[in-house]
Amino acid sequence: MKFALLFPASIGLAAMFFAGCGDGPAEPAASSTPTAEGTPGIPDDFGPAPLLGGNVTAIFPEHGKSVPAALTKSLIDGDGKGVCAKVTFEGLPQYAQWFRMAVDGIEVTEELLWIVPTREAPTTGTMCYTPKEGLEPGKHTAAIAVQDPNNALADSKQVVGWAFEVTP
Repeated sequence: MKFALLFPASIGLAAMFFAGCGDGPAEPAASSTPTAEGTPGIPDDFGPAPLLGGNVTAIFPEHGKSVPAALTKSLIDGDGKGVCAKVTFEGLPQYAQWFRMAVDGIEVTEELLWIVPTREAPTTGTMCYTPKEGLEPGKHTAAIAVQDPNNALADSKQVVGWAFEVTP
């Protein structure tokens, strides 16, 4: 099961890594001035910003952003801190069962906290991974796959991967 979620995200990360390797001429040092190829304000080492929409509508921490470690742990169940995503259940026959998450290459789906506005046929929700001690300072990655829980071999409906930094 871990492989089905992490494989698509790892392809993108591997492609970014290998694209930067080679024996070609040295590139000039990157400047802090945004270029047409990059997303303004996002460091090159974080890769391209994820495409949101479909069932995953927002992520936190945002791609390429820095957040204090205190925002990656939850002191009270249900406070919505941690590595989170706002989602919609539109087009899904079940709700949370269709969502899987990995943080730093480790599947954390079983540890997710779900916040939904109602127990009766919710249309939206927020999913959060809130480790007890929070995340250590440094660069982190996260990925969400929306896939049929009854068919692990089916293509994912959506995959969203992103990177962010945690500061002390």
